[in-house]
Amino acid sequence: MERGSEGSVGQSTSESVSVARKGSSPIERSPSLRSWMTSSDRSAGAGSYFVQQQSKGQARAVGEPAEAPRAGGEGDGMWRREGGSSLEGGEVRRPSAEVEGAEADLDPYLIPKAREAVLEKHLKTVSAISVDRSGSRVITGANDGQVNIYDFEGMKKDMKAFRKVSPSDGQHQVKSLSWSPTGDCFLAVTTSAQAKVFDRDGRDLGECVRGDMYLHDVRQTKGHTAGLTCGEWHPQDRDQCVTCSEDGTVRIWDITNLAQKAVIKPSLGKPGRVAATCCTYNGTGSLIAGGMMDGTIQLWSAAGKVGQAAKGAKVPAWKLKVQEKQRWTYNSRPGQLARGAHEADAEITGLCFSEDGHMLFSRSGDETLKVWDLRNFKKPLKVFEDLPCNYSTTGCALSPDQQLVLTGVSCNQSGEGGGLLFFDTSSLDLVRTIPFARSVTAVQWHPKLNQIFVGMGEKTYGETHILYDPALSTRGAMVCAGKTAQARDPLGLNAKAVIYAPNALPMFQENWSKKRAREKELKDPMKTKRPDPGKYLAGRGREGKVGVSETALLTQHLLKTKGKLKELGDPREALEKYTDGKSGIVLKAYQETQPKPIFQDYDSEDEEADEGEEQAGPRKVDPQTGMYISK
Repeated sequence: MERGSEGSVGQSTSESVSVARKGSSPIERSPSLRSWMTSSDRSAGAGSYFVQQQSKGQARAVGEPAEAPRAGGEGDGMWRREGGSSLEGGEVRRPSAEVEGAEADLDPYLIPKAREAVLEKHLKTVSAISVDRSGSRVITGANDGQVNIYDFEGMKKDMKAFRKVSPSDGQHQVKSLSWSPTGDCFLAVTTSAQAKVFDRDGRDLGECVRGDMYLHDVRQTKGHTAGLTCGEWHPQDRDQCVTCSEDGTVRIWDITNLAQKAVIKPSLGKPGRVAATCCTYNGTGSLIAGGMMDGTIQLWSAAGKVGQAAKGAKVPAWKLKVQEKQRWTYNSRPGQLARGAHEADAEITGLCFSEDGHMLFSRSGDETLKVWDLRNFKKPLKVFEDLPCNYSTTGCALSPDQQLVLTGVSCNQSGEGGGLLFFDTSSLDLVRTIPFARSVTAVQWHPKLNQIFVGMGEKTYGETHILYDPALSTRGAMVCAGKTAQARDPLGLNAKAVIYAPNALPMFQENWSKKRAREKELKDPMKTKRPDPGKYLAGRGREGKVGVSETALLTQHLLKTKGKLKELGDPREALEKYTDGKSGIVLKAYQETQPKPIFQDYDSEDEEADEGEEQAGPRKVDPQTGMYISK
């Protein structure tokens, strides 16, 4: 399709094309976003998103007469629709290839927004997004404390994560995520005092050291002593990353041993401790920018002077500890400082360097986005106001060609007004707006994929949208958008051949367990048959037979003898029958002195006397002396 006049292309587009996303419901514009729309836009109603066309400093709505641009040079936004004054009344369909090509010719910014994909949802607001340099994997973190890892090459159309990890067991919110330059591991920063490092597949590689909270001088601690707020991997060095914390410090870490390399203590206008809310590297990694809770933005170099381990600490240190050399450097003087960059007590939520390192963009909770020139860091070049920001992770990002800077806005109290805004870095004007039904909390524009990742959500819901254009983007979400999960066989049949080894079947196995062998024997009637015990049974009698026991044997013997014992005569003579008249060992001792043994005669009187004593009862004992009392 040849490109004609701007009016003719706009007219044909308005007659045949609607760019509303399929399946999306119209949303009402919030008061904070109405200032970005013309009167004709507000009369057009609400829709999924609108596109502004800008050419040579003038904006013209597609399908509408041209109007004069508003003051400030901002583009004129307009809903593109079909068949009525509202998107709800017309047919919604995707633009044809010819129209998409014509639209790309008209749009100098080439924003990939024709289609979108939605990743698997979180239980709470998405707070962090990071895509590796190759563009094959993306990680998302949320306030539910969970990190989802997605692989574009292995995902299907359902966009489900292949691994989910909880850096702090789900007890701390995820603040930021960052891939290493090589893409083999990533840094997970939560609200705990220790950042964690995971490999590409989500396996825990370790965590940073925690500092001693009882040391007054935070430069002398080996790690952060309060909750983290932000963190980022070095853009070129695989073994280095930076984190900042509510303890008011920015620390550089050595990933090889998870120990800190440098401590940066920001410069404060008055004594006290001020939290550092965000930090980032420049393109080369030689400069670090940090945002403070008092509204200042400070820039530092990673190099600093070396001190001693406990020098200057309030707590008296051990002598050997004082002599030990400190293994990290520290820096307390910023190279550049912008006091009052944002309102005090308004958290600076995001910082972003330009590729050439001359410009800095800052996003804050005071509902502003500011553009800074580092060559003149005293005041901002441009201030974009009335940008609602209700989340501490709302950042900003640059397009791959550095022509646009984008940031998200939060919904108002009625749940409306969320969206993604695009600003021209040259003219410093708002040029594009893509509204969403929820607050936008995290953004990233990947340079290789040319796809925009948008994190959003609310208190109990979070999701990540991927905006792309088949004509402008490469791989990424486009790889898995057309893949469908393999359907299950409704009959549940297995077409694979199965080979059964006869000796492997249970019926041929001999080495059974004792329990199973015993159970099998009990089922055999021949093995369970007991032999006949005969006339008598051991123990109590049963089954019609008399039992045999010690008492029963004695009873039977007494019944046989009728209670009479046989008179054996003299017991001595009876025992001599078994000795054959031979003298025993005792009698041999008396062979010389008393060759003829003399035995005691049996006296009945003595026996009667003994029986009388037994009948008289036991003898009395004196309780004091313990002796028997004579009668």
